[in-house]
Amino acid sequence: MKLKQTLKRPVDDYWDGGTKQVFYWGIEGSPRTDSKGQFVRVGSWQANHWFHVALSRTDKLTLANAKRHLKTRTSLSSTFEYVED
Repeated sequence: MKLKQTLKRPVDDYWDGGTKQVFYWGIEGSPRTDSKGQFVRVGSWQANHWFHVALSRTDKLTLANAKRHLKTRTSLSSTFEYVED
């Protein structure tokens, strides 16, 4: 399962291929543990960005944590949807 983010308008940033409007975020690797509990790495090759979020019971709930993270850090308005691989 992946999280699809569609921005309101295309943007340029640190990636190849010009402007982009759609990004797919996925869970990468296996869970790790720190002092706060278990976490996983979530990333997007299209966005050239990766970050860690808390691990939940299902992939969809873990991606919901990623969605909250992206909403707080994305300055442009965007829509999100879950897509199957």
